[in-house]
Amino acid sequence: MTILAKIRSRVGLIVGSIFVALLAFVLTDFLGNNTAMFGRDTSVGEINGTEISIMEFNGKVEQYSQGRSLSEMEQQQMSEGVWAEYIENLIFVPEYDELGIVVTDDELADQMMGDNISPYMMQFFQDRQTGQVNPQFANAMGGLDGAKIRQFVTGMQPEQETQWAEIEVSMRKQLRKEKYNQLVRKGIYVTTAQAKREHNEENTKYTFNFVTKKYADIPDSTIKVTDAELEDYYKSHEYKFKQREEERDMEFIGFDIFPSADDIANQRKEMESVATTFAGKSGIDDSLYVLATSDNPMFVKEYMRSGQFPVGTDSAFLKAAPGTVLGPYNMGQNVVVYKVYGNKVSADSAKVRHILVACKDCAQASPEISRTKAQAKMRADSIQRVVKSKKAKLEDIVEKLTDDPGSKSGNKGDYGWFTPESGFVQPFKDAGFNNNKGDVVVVETEFGYHVIEVLDKTAPSTKVQVAKIESKTEASEATIRAVFNTASQFAVENNTAEKFNSGAQAKSLNVQKSDKIVESSRYINGLENSREIVRWLYNEDREIGQVSEPFQSGERYVVCKLTKIVKKGVKPLAEVRDICELEVRKQKKAQMIIDELNKNKGANLEAWATNMKTTVMPAANITLGAPYIAGAGYEGEVVGKVSAMAVNQMSAPIKGSMGVYVVIVTTVSKAEPLTDVKAQQARLIQGYGARTDNAVNDVLRENADIVDNRAKHY
Repeated sequence: MTILAKIRSRVGLIVGSIFVALLAFVLTDFLGNNTAMFGRDTSVGEINGTEISIMEFNGKVEQYSQGRSLSEMEQQQMSEGVWAEYIENLIFVPEYDELGIVVTDDELADQMMGDNISPYMMQFFQDRQTGQVNPQFANAMGGLDGAKIRQFVTGMQPEQETQWAEIEVSMRKQLRKEKYNQLVRKGIYVTTAQAKREHNEENTKYTFNFVTKKYADIPDSTIKVTDAELEDYYKSHEYKFKQREEERDMEFIGFDIFPSADDIANQRKEMESVATTFAGKSGIDDSLYVLATSDNPMFVKEYMRSGQFPVGTDSAFLKAAPGTVLGPYNMGQNVVVYKVYGNKVSADSAKVRHILVACKDCAQASPEISRTKAQAKMRADSIQRVVKSKKAKLEDIVEKLTDDPGSKSGNKGDYGWFTPESGFVQPFKDAGFNNNKGDVVVVETEFGYHVIEVLDKTAPSTKVQVAKIESKTEASEATIRAVFNTASQFAVENNTAEKFNSGAQAKSLNVQKSDKIVESSRYINGLENSREIVRWLYNEDREIGQVSEPFQSGERYVVCKLTKIVKKGVKPLAEVRDICELEVRKQKKAQMIIDELNKNKGANLEAWATNMKTTVMPAANITLGAPYIAGAGYEGEVVGKVSAMAVNQMSAPIKGSMGVYVVIVTTVSKAEPLTDVKAQQARLIQGYGARTDNAVNDVLRENADIVDNRAKHY
């Protein structure tokens, strides 16, 4: 019995185990939360008449998450994956069944572990970090090796067999989908005549001169558009205004939560007490106290210099004896207490040149380097002796001797001035600060041994070594409650659209807008924790103009007002009126220009230019395949008319996308005869086929009856 057959014989047991686990989950949810069955919508959605309950849906999410606690983003991704599976099973699979599309066991085995493995299998055998095939299963070219996979399958353990069975199910679905897509693609055909026409359109080039009168030259205010004209345009172009999901717009006001004066004063008192306690600590107790007290849970002794201390405290820090505690000080959003441990006099910045001597075990060493650490040290010492004896200048030998790739690009080992805060490793920086200008020293770092010449350094200044305790200034519960009460009072007193706007104006509150929010939205621009707001917007009883209770969004409360509902399907005229007006106005401008020009026809293009109060412009090598005219724009209709004209023929006024044109063709460069019709047909079929898969997917979804209620539950 083959391993695939063994796995198939166990599928019933696997499914049974999953069913028992699923049943336990469902019963737990049912017994622990009766509201899921009584007084609450329990449907996640419906697809082609099949209702999907929330318990069933949650069961699948739980099954696939394998009991892991999911973040909000992971929950969303899992929900999308489970929903996609329902779409597949209830919309696509019936199509496959009706057409008799099957995947035989031999096909499946060949695609999973044969000599020509499906690219779909890559995801199961690749390293998640590198994206490359795991070497255990890779061939010489880095692809999947069927022989290695067959060897792996032969020796699988029971747990691995279960995973392989799941891959088999997924692979069978994928292959059925690919077969269906191939069937649709095979229905695409390009005739010989079409292939030749496309070739000619892509390669026949037209050169012409033209004059144009732009629609933008006519003020919109001079063109009157009637409701009847808008209605006619709207009805004949409804296909342009379809939308797949309902959208809702809202306005909102934010009530920021800031610490009050009392909050700041109370925190300062607390930090005064912290400072007193900190002063009585020493040694290891210092670090323990900082770790236990500070909002920044790290104990770091750092050197600070003038300009880095709290404003106006330079003298206090520079004169402080070791053990002195200074503060508290208000530093932005934090209140900070410092303890002084000593001081030193050193430069603020330094500049060095270096040669790196790496070893085979050093960090980021090139694979070509074979020297040991001891050999690297001997080489660095030798270079130092040569430079110090003045037999060679370090700058002259850097590019020849260094193992630092960055020093081979012309900087000769000099990376410019650096400060104690610069990103170089500490021993490298110390070499610049702790040695004199002109000194040449050898320093060890994780990258190897550096021969460092100190090129320059600034005048020394006093640095004070300190550790600090930080406490972020936060609003108290009383302050948060007061902001909530303010927001609640506003919502109650201004609970209509009119009052909302007038109340905001009276209190000088900033009203913000957020448009095109769909029910599945998890984020609203400018708002944190916005999912509850979306649920409020899409409550089935919600009406335009309603005002919400306060929602907490990060460090503020927001009160929202529903301003617009645009239903799924064709947008109403009111929603697309501006677009319709623009197009109708453009049509009327075009006709106005054409009528005017026809009254004053020109004998030649220059005369037309005079009549149109413009100049003659050239257009060279324009094709039907790419009808872009420099200085005019994308003008397919104009170039289409040009393609039907004879050389030296002048056109009548042509209505284009950006204006009205009059053209005269000067040359036509005919496309060379198509010699390989089949290659052209294949190219076009491939191009059409690449768009087919998504198009078929969209059509099947549009024709299906899908009700998605997930947003009400997640």
